[in-house]
This record gives sequence, C-alpha cells and structure tokens, in this order.
Amino acid sequence: MGRTTLTSLLAALAFADAANAGVPPPAATPVILANDNRVPAGVLSHGVLRIALDARNGLWYPDGPNGVDLPVEAFGESGRAPQIPGPLVRVPVGTEVVARIRNSMPGTLLSLHGMTDRPAAADGPFDVRYGQERTVRFRAGAVGTYFYWGTTTGNGVGNRTGRDTQLSGAIVVDDPHSQWNARNDRIFVVDEWDGVLTKHKKVDFDFEVQAINGREYPQTERLIYPQGALVHWRIVNTSWQDHPFHLHGFYFSVDSRGDGLHDDVASPNAYHDRRVTELVPSGSTETLTWRASRPGNWLFHCHIAYHTFNHAPFSAMGNQKAIDAYDQFLHMGGLILAVTVSPKNGRQLAAADPPARHLALVAEPVSREAPDVPAFRYALVEKGVTTTSRGAVGPPIVLTRGEPVDITVINHLSESTAVHWHGIEQQDSYYDGVPMISGYGKRLEPMIVPGASFDARFTPPRAGTFIYHTHMNDATQSMGGLSGALIVLAPGERFDPATDHIVEMTTPRDFKRFFDLYINGTPKPATLTIAAGVAQRFRFINMTMLDTGAVVSLVSSTRVPATWRPLAVDGADLPATLRTPQPAVATVTIGQTRDFLFEPRGPGEYQLMFWGSAHGRLRMTIPVHVVAATLGKVQL
Repeated sequence: MGRTTLTSLLAALAFADAANAGVPPPAATPVILANDNRVPAGVLSHGVLRIALDARNGLWYPDGPNGVDLPVEAFGESGRAPQIPGPLVRVPVGTEVVARIRNSMPGTLLSLHGMTDRPAAADGPFDVRYGQERTVRFRAGAVGTYFYWGTTTGNGVGNRTGRDTQLSGAIVVDDPHSQWNARNDRIFVVDEWDGVLTKHKKVDFDFEVQAINGREYPQTERLIYPQGALVHWRIVNTSWQDHPFHLHGFYFSVDSRGDGLHDDVASPNAYHDRRVTELVPSGSTETLTWRASRPGNWLFHCHIAYHTFNHAPFSAMGNQKAIDAYDQFLHMGGLILAVTVSPKNGRQLAAADPPARHLALVAEPVSREAPDVPAFRYALVEKGVTTTSRGAVGPPIVLTRGEPVDITVINHLSESTAVHWHGIEQQDSYYDGVPMISGYGKRLEPMIVPGASFDARFTPPRAGTFIYHTHMNDATQSMGGLSGALIVLAPGERFDPATDHIVEMTTPRDFKRFFDLYINGTPKPATLTIAAGVAQRFRFINMTMLDTGAVVSLVSSTRVPATWRPLAVDGADLPATLRTPQPAVATVTIGQTRDFLFEPRGPGEYQLMFWGSAHGRLRMTIPVHVVAATLGKVQL
C-alpha cells in the first residue's frame, strides 16, 4: 500500500471540509513514533519521578514509514516527538510521581485518567483545556502493571474508536526484589483505531487498524530469545475490544490480572498455571511467563480472525468490489507478534520421530449455504476409510500421547490453505502451520497451494483437548468449516462418544446469521442422551468469529445449575486444588478449550445453554436427557 497523505486521508474520512481538502498539511504536524516501551520516561531522583507530557495532534504510521498516515492524538514528552503508546511511566514501588500535563490539541478538552495513587479506590478525570498545563501528583504504592489514558471525545476506554484512541500509555510499578525489571521483561500495549465510518455512521471494520506498541504486523517487533530463556510479558489492552491472545507452541502461566487501577498478583495455584490462550478484556492488564524451551519461529496473536488481517487499503473506500478483491489475498496482519527462539549453541533442530500412524486430512469445497461465505469441509482418511462430519466442522482427530503421527494435508480448494495444530507443543516449529513463518532460518513451512499437499509430523506430548484449524485467510476459511477437535488420549485409552462429548462452537456460514451459533457444525444439534451414574466428559471448544465471552451452562429442569468438576484448560490438566465441584457455568473464549466432568446421580432432564458475548443473549439450548438404562452410543 502506498503512502496516503494527511490531506487525502482527512478528505476521505470527512475530518476536514471540502474547502480545505486541497491544502497541504501544516509543516508543524509531527510524525508520531512507535514506542517499544523499553525506555522509561521522565527523571527519577530521590524517590520522585518528574515527567512532562504533551498531548498533540500528529501523523501515525501503524504500517511503517511507507504506509498510511493517520491523523490522531498522542502523548509525548514535552519537547520530544509524540509516541504510540504514550511515554512509559516505570518506577520502583513507593515512588512519588509528579506529572505536568499540557494540552496542545486545538479545540479540545483533555480528560486524563490513570494518573492516580496505586492502589486506587476511584479514578476521577483530570481535565486540561487546550493551551493549558496542569500538574498531578500520585504515589506508586502497589507493585503491578497499570496504564493511563485520555479522551477528547468524552468516551470511556471501552468505547474510544476514533482520533483519541491512541491517548494511552503503560504504568509499571516494580518490586526491587523481583527478577522482572526494565532490563528483562517486555510491555505490550494493544491499541485500535476505527476512524472510518459507513454512511450510517457506524464503524467500517474493513479499515480497522489494530496495533501492538504502535505497529501492525508485519511491522511489529520480532522478538528473539535464546533457547531456555524465561520470558515475562506485560499485556495492556487500552483498545475498546476484548482480545483472546494465543501463544503458539508453548504454555504460559498467568501471573496477574488487573483493571488499570489494581493488579491482582496471583498467589500459588490462584490461577490455572498452564494455558495457551488467555482473554485480555478491554481496559485490563495481564502478566504472562513462559519458557522458550524449543527453538523455531512462533506466533503470539489475537484469536479473533478479523484482528489478524491487514486492513483494506484506504484508496478502496467506497468501492466494495475493490475491498472484496483485496480480501481474497488477506493473510496475516494486525495483532501479531513473531517470536524466534534461537537453538542453544547453534545446534541443529531435532528431527521428527518416525511416525507410527499415517493420516490424510483433505480440505475440499462443498455446496454453499449462503451466497456471501464459501463452504468447505475436512475429510479424514486413514487406512482407506474416509470420515467426514455431519456439519460445518471437521471430524474429530483422535491421537495418542507419545505416539508419532504423520498427517498429510491435501488441498482440494481453489485457494491456498494451511493447518495449525492449536495447543500442540511442537518439537519442530516447521510443522506448526503458519505459512512462510513456521520453521527456522531458511526452512519455512510453505503455503499449501491448490492441488498440493504438506506432511505434518509431530508427537503429542500430553493428553487433552486441542484444535486443528486453518491458518490462511482465517475468517473465511474457518467460518467456511475448516476447524475441528483434536483429541489426544493417554496410552491405552479409547475415545467413547457415549461418555465423551465434543462441543465445538462456531459461527454460521452466513453473514446474515453472524451472531447466531453452530454447535458441532449445525444449528440444530440433537438431544443428548446420557446414563445416570456414569461420568460424562464435556470438551468445550470455541472457534467462533467474535464470541470472546461465550458462556456455557448446564441446568436442571428446575433451572438450577448442575454441578461439574473442571478437568483441563487448553489441553493442560488442572491441579487438584482446582478440580473441585462447582456450579456448571463456564466462560470459553475464542481459541480456548475447557473440559469438565459431569456425574449425573439419577435420571432427569437438563439443558446445555449457550450465551453469546453480545448483551448476554441466549444463543442455543440443547436438551440433555439422563436415563437409568444402559447408554447406547449417542453423541451431539
């Protein structure tokens, strides 16, 4: 995409009237720099940090210097270029912060939040009018990850979409006795810009800009760690949307969660200590730790498919045909960090184990259900036997822990594809499923072009519930049907659908029903019949497009929640302290799997109820019939 000048963009976005459309941008309009949050701002002396911030209008280049320039508002240190995210406030616990705030944005009232004591009981706005300067003092009295943010539109942090979306910055209060400090951990601030509106004054999501530390992928920073490094990240979400972040190839621990004013540092076993996907809500913070134990190229990204696309070129505004044509070539962009783990001592990567099983997974088109979304399916072939699903999901792939497998992915589509083995700790990143990224050095996994195939080889290291899904043109192909359950059993176990129930949530292949729900690929799943006195395992999988906060519950005919025991998250078994009975209600975010054990004591009637993220709307109810007789093989 060629560079778009401020003038043409302002005209296109209706930020300036037609009379001014041909006027060159003012020479004084500053370029906004990307901030990697590695250098604290201000001057720290004798327990006091003094910092001067100036809120200014500027030009932001989220796609790098040759990309589009967006007119936005941003903070910078006084006398220096503005930054996105804003200058980092990082101090030892107990520091007094003295911040001088100036508003240099004509015609605005800046309302500043987050410049307050920690911990904080409340966060009232600190208003600064254009041309004025005010000073605020606060005490960094609690260790943790926080943020400050501003608005000139009067919107909250959860509904800023336009020019003031980038008025945000991180605050970190360090424990001097902790191993994590400014030298060895990283801070990633997630921001979003939705300044293009439709003719109905709604956000036009074709031009949505998603950024981490001021850049969209592939302009985001590539992170490089030596094999064996312990990695610590602080995620700060100041965008208006929730983001389920997924780490390829590794599990991480969640050390703390916060809301910008408080940071709830986890005590031992307070959180599940191993997961691959974690929801970071709007206006919240998370700290994660993981061990870079295996070399190769990996990804950390939002699992909302639309947040890992490049935005459409601004030159296509008003031309839906141009937008649709561009969509056909979308691959990776937006909220993605590429991570490289360098082999220890430069040694060669380990070769895959000789496979004990050989499978073929065929991606092929099927008849469309709606004119706007193509329809695909996976067919699984083993020893000449082909298995398909009844609905718009792939058939379950059932593997055994410690047993090497070779899965040949065959592409019968008219476009390129790839398969990611979501949650599997790949020994060789070449098989991770991200074209032209997975692998190491010059050995990179190729796209699977139409008519081609690719052999994926790996040995599942743990038993649990995982996912296989496309990792090209993700939204169209996933919504079209290219995802499925990947079940890994312990040696000697057998998968019995009479007691082991896969429940995969997806979005229908029809934009008119975008906020409806499929269960196991169908809008009308059958009644589930199970036996009293027999333990039942539910494996919930969320592969919807936007249901980041999907809630599932199991209730009795009296509308009282049943009781179940949590077993696992993301394929990793929970510690015994977290496997105690609890009300049968759970949130499953996108790209996450959660397993529960339900033990019905006697015959009765229940319902599985599925609630969507938007306004808590009930999406679907499935009757669950508990009988006393011996159960036949009945599944969803």
